[in-house]
Amino acid sequence: MENEAAPEPTAVEEEVGAYVDQATAKASDLYETAAALITEHLFSIQSIYQLAVIGLSLFLALIAHRAFRRLIANVRERVEGSHLADRLLRTCESVSLPIVWVIAQIFGSNILLALGYDVYLVRLISSLLRAYIAIRIVTIFIPSAYWSSVFAWTAWSIAALNAVGLLDPLIEFLRGASMEFGEVSINAWTVVKGLIVTGALFWVAFILTDMISKRLETVETLNSALRLLISKIARIVLIVLAVVLGLSTVGVDLTAFTVFSGAIGLGIGLGMQRAVANLVASFSLLADKSLKPGDVIEFEAPQGATYGVVGKMTTRYVSVRTRDGTETLVPNETLISNPVTNWSYSDRRVRRKLPVGVSYDCDVEHARALCLKAAANCKRVLQTPPPACLLKGFGDNSVDLELRIWVGDPEGGVSNVASEVYLNVWRLFKEHDIEIPFPQRDLHIRSGQFPTESDPQE
Repeated sequence: MENEAAPEPTAVEEEVGAYVDQATAKASDLYETAAALITEHLFSIQSIYQLAVIGLSLFLALIAHRAFRRLIANVRERVEGSHLADRLLRTCESVSLPIVWVIAQIFGSNILLALGYDVYLVRLISSLLRAYIAIRIVTIFIPSAYWSSVFAWTAWSIAALNAVGLLDPLIEFLRGASMEFGEVSINAWTVVKGLIVTGALFWVAFILTDMISKRLETVETLNSALRLLISKIARIVLIVLAVVLGLSTVGVDLTAFTVFSGAIGLGIGLGMQRAVANLVASFSLLADKSLKPGDVIEFEAPQGATYGVVGKMTTRYVSVRTRDGTETLVPNETLISNPVTNWSYSDRRVRRKLPVGVSYDCDVEHARALCLKAAANCKRVLQTPPPACLLKGFGDNSVDLELRIWVGDPEGGVSNVASEVYLNVWRLFKEHDIEIPFPQRDLHIRSGQFPTESDPQE
């Protein structure tokens, strides 16, 4: 049989093949450029003199750095307790070595130039050190350690590529790696630039949000719930602006996203309805001021009634710290749709009713006075409103009293206050011979004829 002819490549295959060949050629050019730089400036006789200058300047910098560290340690002891000052001193300590190293290299490079030698390696190391110094100083203003590390590595990589002359070839290579989706063309450089610009705008947005939050904390006319609501709205608005500005900066046409608006709306309606419900519920809780950080609440949980102090309020949940030391994360939707007892909604004072039973043989008035004294001896019991002891009724075994007390700090717990008052009542009743009765039953046996041994047994 004759061999069948190979099928003709399709237009898509031809386009992909051309794209691969183009990318391979650009990568080869980039590799050749890097190899030429290494061969020209590293493997040469003059590089030995430059490496000697770099090593000698490093030795001198280490000696000066050791003396500078002792000076920094003495200053740090004097400003102990200031976080900002300590961070600035740590930064000065970390950049002192590269600063002295750069200064020493400047003198060394001038000597090499006077002797007619090349100073490419010396200038390269000096450029990298100056970039390190600038990056280290900028990271002082980035509060997050993670994002500070991300910024440092990104900026350092860009500075290193620029110092060796590979940044422009790399950018050209990324621009050539493009893909087309209809009339829209996206290249790798656009994606990288968009990520960098958007990341920087996000950082600015978070800094502005923190500044707004700290500024709101100083406004005494706003309560904590309203301050938190304004802070959350400002954060969302700034993040949306950061995304929009980031996409616009790299030249992305925002009208192209209108095609996906229907799909996004449908996805939110089906897959994210609970998340959206919690988001809306969080704004409702803050807007109507029904909950705010520091409130003492009680609500029904799967394990039973839960009592605790409201801590962090996010767009998804409310953190409630219980008396057991645990954090219960309650979805906002749950707090909106279910009854919640807010013990400090309008007044932080709460009243507790403590039943007390005394014997019918004791002096009831004296027992009531002792109960009031027991409540007065408890530090957390308020004297305004004053404690009260009422006679509630005559029970089967005791005269039923009820001691009513007020507590002004429910976040400290109320059961422990009741326990302390009960212990005081117990001690005072013991001292004054007031009997606390317990249930008793009288058994009456009716007289009758009992069977004898002669009686027939069934």
